[in-house]
Amino acid sequence: MKQGAVIHNNYVIFDPLFADAFGANVLLKLTDKFVIDKKAQRCIVTPFYVNGSSHVEVASATENLKINIKLDSPLYSLYYEICESDEVFYKFTFVPTEIPIEAQYLIDDPWGGEKNKTLKLGFL
Repeated sequence: MKQGAVIHNNYVIFDPLFADAFGANVLLKLTDKFVIDKKAQRCIVTPFYVNGSSHVEVASATENLKINIKLDSPLYSLYYEICESDEVFYKFTFVPTEIPIEAQYLIDDPWGGEKNKTLKLGFL
């Protein structure tokens, strides 16, 4: 988690960064093009493989929810954003692709993320 994410082919664990327990909205989107949210404080992209299973979840330490987004492609670029306006919210954007994207930070952030810094995949 030191790099802000643990990344494997078909699952990813992102550090939520906020230590206090709180409820937050999580927004999911399937689109052909990613546009970063102007309220993003952190933005990471990673390849995300779907193994044909219809079982995709978003989970926290206290709960997990199956998502109902039809992921038909075998490979996506998955964009993770932590955004802040009146409240903190999280965004996951799935963009189908044929070529795996390099996992990296897309912006500098206040927690040490550096724009274009590559993230390591697998167990560290």
